[in-house]
Amino acid sequence: MLHTLLFLYILLQMEDTPKTLVAVLLDEKEICKKILHLKSAAEIIDTCKCLIPCAAEYHRILKFNVDFNEFIDTDLTEKVETLDKFQVFFKSVKRSGSQALDEKLDVDAAGPSHQQNVAPKNIREAGPSSQQKHQRNRIDVDTLRALIESKGPSILKDYEASGMLSETSRKLLVKIGVSALVEQSGFYPCNDEKQMLAESVVTLFPSLKIKMEEENEGFEHFYDPVSHSGFIEMRLRNLRRKLHDDQRRYQRKRSRISASSGVSITLDITYAEGEEDSTQEWMTVIKRMKPSPENLNTIKLGMEKTYSNRRLWIANTSPTVQEIFEQYPRFVDMPYLLDTEFGKMFPGKADLFLRKWEGNIVPKLQKMSTVKDPLVMPTDNESEESCYRALQILTTLLPPTASGRSKGWAKCSTKSALSYLLDIKPAGTSISSLLDHSQTMVENHQPHIVCLGAPSSTAQYIIVAENDKVTIPLNDNSLTCAIDKLFKTYWVCNVQYPVQLTSVFNFLENVYDIPFSGGKRSKVVELISKLQALS
Repeated sequence: MLHTLLFLYILLQMEDTPKTLVAVLLDEKEICKKILHLKSAAEIIDTCKCLIPCAAEYHRILKFNVDFNEFIDTDLTEKVETLDKFQVFFKSVKRSGSQALDEKLDVDAAGPSHQQNVAPKNIREAGPSSQQKHQRNRIDVDTLRALIESKGPSILKDYEASGMLSETSRKLLVKIGVSALVEQSGFYPCNDEKQMLAESVVTLFPSLKIKMEEENEGFEHFYDPVSHSGFIEMRLRNLRRKLHDDQRRYQRKRSRISASSGVSITLDITYAEGEEDSTQEWMTVIKRMKPSPENLNTIKLGMEKTYSNRRLWIANTSPTVQEIFEQYPRFVDMPYLLDTEFGKMFPGKADLFLRKWEGNIVPKLQKMSTVKDPLVMPTDNESEESCYRALQILTTLLPPTASGRSKGWAKCSTKSALSYLLDIKPAGTSISSLLDHSQTMVENHQPHIVCLGAPSSTAQYIIVAENDKVTIPLNDNSLTCAIDKLFKTYWVCNVQYPVQLTSVFNFLENVYDIPFSGGKRSKVVELISKLQALS
């Protein structure tokens, strides 16, 4: 009986209170519309404040005027009549970093069930614009520090001890940051949110920042907004692999390329009158003229005269290594012409590797291997080249990966990865036998180096392309010079790196100071930053 009387009382009160239609607008965008039973404009404003999902301040209230057929300003003391229409405007207030952090910690303290219940409610009732939502979900430096102190304090200890982060700490850092990002924005956060997390990482840990180009900001190895790559994106992709099909935003589709619809772009060169015949004559001279001191200047001039034609032919038709060296055999018996060709392709870069590798890169790689978790311990054998030990360390730090299931990929252990770059044979092995696949440790489809004897200053080095039946004996008894010639061979002949060692060759591209081919690899950029941090 008491409940019935109370219900009747409420109904009577509502009948006495005017019924109005109120629209609530946040930053000029309508977020909700409700029918309210209130007596004054002031009561309407107070009630609407409870409907705002974020920090905001009252701006103004408008009332619909029947005579003018539009909304006009009204006073707070304006009396409300039945069927009146109002619009209440609010402006969002930007929160400081400390306020955002306090709210984040309050939500974390409430537990995951509270987070799951609160977030959807805000979205359902208010439906703020995506720009406002992303602004609230960004992980700034203060938020990231609080997350690390709570979930991974060992990261800060590691950084304070060494000034850098070990691979284990870096993986934990990315895991914590991405987990918070997924918790706030789901498995598909926007570019701004991922970039903010990357910027927060290098701001909190300055030694992780690395600038390699003018337009580079230093955080791109964690997330590059241009190529959509980096440690953060890699972690998100790994998490998405476990999603069900109905949870995925994008469905995988196999692309099909139709030969009839394909478009090929062919470079061409325009010859002046008689120039084409001259080029052909120079090619004939180069092919027939044997290398000797008296022919040296003529051969160099012929290679320079045919340079443009040669580069266009290789770019257009993608000939094999065998076809290139049959057309220009002087590359085989005069390997230093590879240096000249590479120098014309990348002016000023031809000698950078020889200047930087042994004096700068090798000592730092050896230092890295003994600081923590020794990779390849140095030996007392002075005859064993330091360059060889550095290659062992490099292939350990940049282990073989499937590279997106590239063609030619074969399972390869870190221990055997170096065999795709350097194969060691007993001293006295005949050069002709090097083209026999059955005599090699691995089936290497790409050009590589064969060392006759133990890697030392007295060993003989040969570039071997087994599939193309090509061998290039090198005059320099130095592994560093052999690596330099092999790298230039890949570029001069326009052939791909061994897929098992793509990261290693990307690292060498940085030593030569040439653009990364195939995009920046996060582990390569991370290693470069660690080496730069070493004194």
